[in-house]
Amino acid sequence: MDIFQGKINNWSAVGGSGNIRVINRPGISGTYQVFQELVLKGGNFGTTPNFTTMQTDGTTILFQTLATDCVGYATYAQAAQQQTVQVVAIDGVMPDTSTYPYQRQLYYVYKNPASPSVQSFLGYVVSAQALTSQ
Repeated sequence: MDIFQGKINNWSAVGGSGNIRVINRPGISGTYQVFQELVLKGGNFGTTPNFTTMQTDGTTILFQTLATDCVGYATYAQAAQQQTVQVVAIDGVMPDTSTYPYQRQLYYVYKNPASPSVQSFLGYVVSAQALTSQ
């Protein structure tokens, strides 16, 4: 992802025209950290003048900051129903499929011993009712 490392800063390198503006999340963002790990393979984000790092992390703020010459990143669930942003396929694969290359697993964690309320919630999460209501 040469754009996000600052190696490409003009859309002409990828079939467009004009300068690329990258809207980056702050380093405290979990999405930033996952993007850095999965997409940049642990490498660093660019520091070139075309990068704007948001002061606070928020997808709504990110979407509002994007302009037609910008690129940023968000979780698919946050971007899927938006009318003002375009989700990008990677090698023709959209992020709503299991073969999309950039996915992360999230886990429930709780303190042992779990309270009755937590036990009830965990029982619901793995129930047929919960699995079919997604």
